[in-house]
Amino acid sequence: GIPKEKQAMSHETPRSEESGDSGALHSAINSAFDYVIENRSDYYRKNPSNLPQLDSVSGLISSYTRNNAAISGGASLIPGPWGMAAVIPELTLVIRNQIQMVYDIGVANGKQAQLTKELLIGIFLTAMGSSAGSLLTIHGGKILVRRASLQVIQKIIAMLGGRVTQQVIKSTVSKWLPFVGAAAMATWTGYMTKNIGEKANELFKLEIEDDPQTLDIELKPE
Repeated sequence: GIPKEKQAMSHETPRSEESGDSGALHSAINSAFDYVIENRSDYYRKNPSNLPQLDSVSGLISSYTRNNAAISGGASLIPGPWGMAAVIPELTLVIRNQIQMVYDIGVANGKQAQLTKELLIGIFLTAMGSSAGSLLTIHGGKILVRRASLQVIQKIIAMLGGRVTQQVIKSTVSKWLPFVGAAAMATWTGYMTKNIGEKANELFKLEIEDDPQTLDIELKPE
């Protein structure tokens, strides 16, 4: 399962220079990737006996799925066109747990040394069913990871934030009764977390190679 000290995560959302809820969410998602890479690599360096193994991936996904469903089901306010700000802390925590799950699955597949921010973002986006732009190229049983400039990473994070916001509103917009809404959010979050985990596990089984060139990837709106 998830080490206990790692479950008690902060609900604070990093402030953004951008105005509006979307800016806060983008900033929080960007911080989440940095937090997970630094926190998990440090944790496993200090606790090598806790490194997850391949045979623990299924239990690991189940543990994160239950944890995220509980966070969403316990959220007191339900998102809607006027209420996104109210759920950004819960949403941030859920996304950070999902990113951490992807990281742990990468470690279990023996890919810890290759877990750069680009790879983590690319795997996370692909596992969510979104395009990772040209960040990852999957061909012939290999994943080619391109180094991205800061500007490109910011664009991809904004795209990811927009996708998450759309999915949350779409999944709950017809369920305004609080208890129904909370149950719907818990079910949807659990389903999404499980899917992301299973897809990430498939991707991490492929051979991963770095492409040393940094590209200003053109992102096409979906």
